[in-house]
Amino acid sequence: MEAVHQVMTSGWITQGPKVRELEAGFARLCGTRHAVATNTGTAALQVALLALGIGPGDEVITTPLSCIASANPICFQGARPVFADVDPETYNLDAREVEKRITPRTKAVLPVHLFGHPVDLDPLLHVASQHALPVIEDASQATGALYKGRRVGGFGRVGCFSLYANKIVTSGEGGVVVTADTDLADRMMAIRNFGQLPGQHFLHAYLGGNYKMMDLSATIGCVQLGKIDAYIERRRLNVAALNAALSELGGLIQQVPSERPYARAVYFGYHMLFRTASLRQRAEAALHAAGVETRPFFSLITDQAPYLALGFDPAETPVAADLASRGLYVSNSPDLTAEDRTLVVETLTGVARTLGVA
Repeated sequence: MEAVHQVMTSGWITQGPKVRELEAGFARLCGTRHAVATNTGTAALQVALLALGIGPGDEVITTPLSCIASANPICFQGARPVFADVDPETYNLDAREVEKRITPRTKAVLPVHLFGHPVDLDPLLHVASQHALPVIEDASQATGALYKGRRVGGFGRVGCFSLYANKIVTSGEGGVVVTADTDLADRMMAIRNFGQLPGQHFLHAYLGGNYKMMDLSATIGCVQLGKIDAYIERRRLNVAALNAALSELGGLIQQVPSERPYARAVYFGYHMLFRTASLRQRAEAALHAAGVETRPFFSLITDQAPYLALGFDPAETPVAADLASRGLYVSNSPDLTAEDRTLVVETLTGVARTLGVA
């Protein structure tokens, strides 16, 4: 509250010194030279695509299992998302499936670090480099996650983050793009401000929009970024506690959060993959009845009305389709209490016993 008060009384609440402070913090976090703050994570993706020149007739390979916001900016550019299937254990893009879908029209690869678990980046980066394709990391759910000891976001040509209210760190609403490429950073800084070059009012070098973050939002982000390691640790402790408490429910739940050896996840949510879609439905109903809010495994994007209208077929990515039918997640907020966790465990234990799968 003190940080917000300082901005409110400073005489400057729009893009200014606090935005620059937040950008410097994200650049340090990700080990990149530059960071560009935007007003949403979706805007961060669109600014990156604009700066990379993605447009009509182009294809961008991405995941079908994600928040729809990771694919929509591709369509907004007049390009076409091409959906590759995912790994059944990490739920992230499978590099082998990506390679199968590369065509002469492919202009970028956009992996999503789903649920805060890093994509296996080395194979993906290798495939992309073999075809001279930029990688756009969507790290919206993965701020602070580690891949082989390095924070995600800094591996691709650009990395995009969301600072929405439920993310690892928040500014209320907001986004950030990081990059090591100075020319690309300069373009993105212009694009977020109607394509104006910094300091050159009403001189528009690029087609851009109003994607700027306010200092009022950035100051919240700065405070949050200073607490990121504590937030991540609390999320990891929640997961460890829930995993231990649910370990006897293998007849109900096939998979709980885990990490590959290359990863240190930040666990955006506590996600569970149930043995069958019907078991998931029973668990979901019971959790709701107990007052526990749940979410599905985001969207199977190809099964959403706008994408069906564009001719996409959910059956083309069968692993993602199966996961979407059997998965749900509950909150993994750093503020989750022991009582909150107990309610989840007791509710799911009750479902397992009622159905005879405990």
